[in-house]
Amino acid sequence: MRIHKLQIQAFGPFAGTEEINFDELAEGGLFLLDGPTGAGKSSILDAICYALYGALPGSRTGSRQIRSDHAPTGLAPEVSCELTIGDRRFEVTRSPAWMRPSKRGKDKTTEQKASSLLREFTASGWNELSTRNDEVGHVLGSLLGLDREQFTKVVMLPQGGFADFLRAKAKDREDLLANLFDTSDYAQIEEEFSARLAEERQKTESLEARLSASEEAIHAQAQSFLAGRESNAQDEASEDTEDSAQAAHATVAEQFADYQRRISVIHQRAASEAAALRAQRTGLREQVQSVEERQRIFARLAELRSKQAAYAQQHEAALSAGARLEKDAKAGAVRAYLTQLNEAKATEQKIKDTWLASQQWLEKEQGLAPRIDIAGLESLRRPAHEAAEALAIAKAALEDEKRREVLAAQGEKAAELVGVHAKTRTEAEEEVLRLKTEREALEAQDLDQGAATEKVQQAKDRVLGLETKIGHATERDGLEKKAMSAREKASAQELKIVDAANSLLDLRTEQLAQSALRLSAALEDGKPCMVCGSEEHPAPAQADAGAPLIDDEQIQKLDAIVAAARVAGQQAAQTRDTLMAKLQAAQEAAGDQMVAELRVELEAAQAELEQARQKHNEISVRISKLDKVRRRVEEQNARAAQAVLEHSAAQHNAQTLQAQLEELDAKLVQLRQGKNSLSELVEQQTKTSNGLGNAFQNLRRLLEASQALERATATWDAERTAAGFAQLAEYEAALLEASQREQLRQLQRADADLASAIATLESSEDCRKAQELSSQGIQAPGEDELVEARLLATAADERFEAAREQEVLALTQLTRHEQATGDLERQRADAGPVIETYRRLRGLAEVIRGGGENLYKMTLSTYVLAARLEEVAIAATQRLAVMSAGRYSLHHDDSKQGNAKSGLGLQILDSWTGKRRETQTLSGGETFMASLALALGLADVISHHSGAVDMQTLFVDEGFGSLDAETLEEVMQALENLRAGGRTIGLVSHVAEMKQRITNRVSVIKTQHGSTIAREGTVILAG
Repeated sequence: MRIHKLQIQAFGPFAGTEEINFDELAEGGLFLLDGPTGAGKSSILDAICYALYGALPGSRTGSRQIRSDHAPTGLAPEVSCELTIGDRRFEVTRSPAWMRPSKRGKDKTTEQKASSLLREFTASGWNELSTRNDEVGHVLGSLLGLDREQFTKVVMLPQGGFADFLRAKAKDREDLLANLFDTSDYAQIEEEFSARLAEERQKTESLEARLSASEEAIHAQAQSFLAGRESNAQDEASEDTEDSAQAAHATVAEQFADYQRRISVIHQRAASEAAALRAQRTGLREQVQSVEERQRIFARLAELRSKQAAYAQQHEAALSAGARLEKDAKAGAVRAYLTQLNEAKATEQKIKDTWLASQQWLEKEQGLAPRIDIAGLESLRRPAHEAAEALAIAKAALEDEKRREVLAAQGEKAAELVGVHAKTRTEAEEEVLRLKTEREALEAQDLDQGAATEKVQQAKDRVLGLETKIGHATERDGLEKKAMSAREKASAQELKIVDAANSLLDLRTEQLAQSALRLSAALEDGKPCMVCGSEEHPAPAQADAGAPLIDDEQIQKLDAIVAAARVAGQQAAQTRDTLMAKLQAAQEAAGDQMVAELRVELEAAQAELEQARQKHNEISVRISKLDKVRRRVEEQNARAAQAVLEHSAAQHNAQTLQAQLEELDAKLVQLRQGKNSLSELVEQQTKTSNGLGNAFQNLRRLLEASQALERATATWDAERTAAGFAQLAEYEAALLEASQREQLRQLQRADADLASAIATLESSEDCRKAQELSSQGIQAPGEDELVEARLLATAADERFEAAREQEVLALTQLTRHEQATGDLERQRADAGPVIETYRRLRGLAEVIRGGGENLYKMTLSTYVLAARLEEVAIAATQRLAVMSAGRYSLHHDDSKQGNAKSGLGLQILDSWTGKRRETQTLSGGETFMASLALALGLADVISHHSGAVDMQTLFVDEGFGSLDAETLEEVMQALENLRAGGRTIGLVSHVAEMKQRITNRVSVIKTQHGSTIAREGTVILAG
């Protein structure tokens, strides 16, 4: 980065516009920025920092007292800096917030917001990049690779500040280095390790708790099981006592193995006892089964003998029932044919009765007497067919007669419509003439609704604008009083501050004037004077009679009063500035008119709005009425045209209907055959056709029923004879009632069941064994014998189940113990890596936090900063060696500091003595050289690590007055070396010897009207 030009206007102590051309100064490479204390040398550096970052450096950050109090009233504070970053040339212009003059209000000022402008020079000229305050600083900071804090340390080397850094304690050095070097990533690593350590600690504690709980559960279960069982074996009591004593000193694994051995012994003992009781239970169960089996087979033999006796008693009756049921089955097989015969007889009789009625109607109405045979049926077929055809013709003509009535009604309606449509046409034509006259009258009036709407909107806008303006004017008038009061309070407080400051200045002046009196009061005879060193004091200063000495306590009290007055002044100024900003906004919105004038204009505007609305409504009503008239004209024209069409259609329709009616009347006269109406003819023919048709059908059905009766009679006789019943009486005698039939079937089934059961029992093994035992004299067992055997077996079962339960419990406990110990081993194996990870992570985290094996007590962030400090010391030594003619070098000191944090120490190596010593032992001139070298080294390291651009313009601030001539020469030589590569170095100093050595200089001249800038005695640009 190279600065080309800096322009300052109404900034800090500079009242006017000042300009520095750094390109001209760069020709000499090294230039001096000199001037008396308070003239404004540091303000030039402040202006550069403000132009780039929009804020002042160091402790002045956030200050609002930027505009020069010496500047003319209307001159805006502004800083413009032209610079090159890399191969790009920029111009940045910034103006801080300030109170500019205003036309209204008692104070006549309003706050002007801060503004920024960043431009870049390209082939097409200057192009605007940004006007946002924050964005301008972000763009330049990104290109430079430095934030504001780093920039002030790299470009503006504050020798005094680095002298403090040189002599500072490790903690203070760490704070400064942390601000310059970003160690947030390493701090985040520390936090990440702490978080991971907490997480792993929680996992490990949870695993260890689960392992401990598992061990306790195994102990509790084993001891609970053994407690009530080992005492039963007297022969193992002494051995168990010895085992228990040893278990107290055994490992957990040995204790678990001992539990397993003792539980196994109990299980083996229980298994042996259960096996013996199982054999005893089996023998008793077999004895009970033998008694029960003997009882069962003798019961089966008794059942056989009982069934044989019952079968002998009822077998003959069962044979007779079988014969009766066989005849009933044959009779039931032909019963359907008899039923069919009876149904045929009933059907023939019913049809015969119907035919007799038809026969009587034929003789009476038609004079016919047909025979009851096929010939008689055929004689009825022809007249029935002819009557049906005549009826069909008459019914068809009947539809025409009905259509005649419809045609007549339609003809009458069509004639009526002809008259109606003619009347409608006349009425519509008359209405059209009347509406046209009304439309012409409306069209002749004012119908410009758009103009009326525009006038209404204009009137509304004017009313709304005046109402808003009145609100702003009312607010403006109120704020003027508040702002005036606030300004008066602020001015009064400023006067108080001036009075208090003047009093403090007078008091300090008087105290300074009393310095000789204080020294005189401290003189003692025979002791040297602190000023001249003489032990004689011939004429010590004497105070006026009654004049009091001013002490430091009085100065401090008055200084506190001044500070309190300034705080109050800042608060009053802030209140004043806030009210003035609000007043300016209200003034800009309201203008210069008074509220009363605006209200008069508002009333006139409201009257105009009302008139415009009234005219707009009248035109709207008129347009609406005209639209209705036009629609009515169109409707009536359409109505007249439609009436003409409908009148013509109605006439044609009436003529057509009349012709159809006359043609139909001629046809109906011929079809009626002398009857009054076709309905009468149809009724007569319907009776004849129905009577002949019914007679024909009844005769046909009678002939079919007679044939069916003959077939049913023949079938019944043949089937009955085939079943063995020659006569009807035999058939009827063979049939049984349902109850009789079921009773005989039950008797037959019972006989068959007994025979089957007897055969099954006779062939069974049980009856055979019972007969053999009976032949041997062995009888069925008694109930007492069976009960006694069962009681003995039940007791044996209970003894075995109790022993088996103990065996199962022992086996279950043994299995559970083995599973639990196996699970515990697996849990330990699974937990091992987690616990080991926690232990390693804990050790590493302690080292990162500066504990554990970290003997230097350095955190990770401190370690990184120590590495940066070591780089700074190396870079600074290159400069210090030149300045001190190779005598001094800076070295990083990471020696242990007891329990304190190490790694951020600095020591000076004196090549003349070959020994290192603390930086606090350096003299004033040596301290200047070391701190300047440290500042230059730190600038190099910051630039390297932040990726900043090469800084071609540097400033070194103060400290040269503490150097002797030889050392100053060496320092100047080191600064000359910084010019390598075309750098421009500015030295900020007010030392007279520096003016003689450096002729290429910029001087800041301090006056009561503000400071100005001159080069080689010539003012660059007066303000």
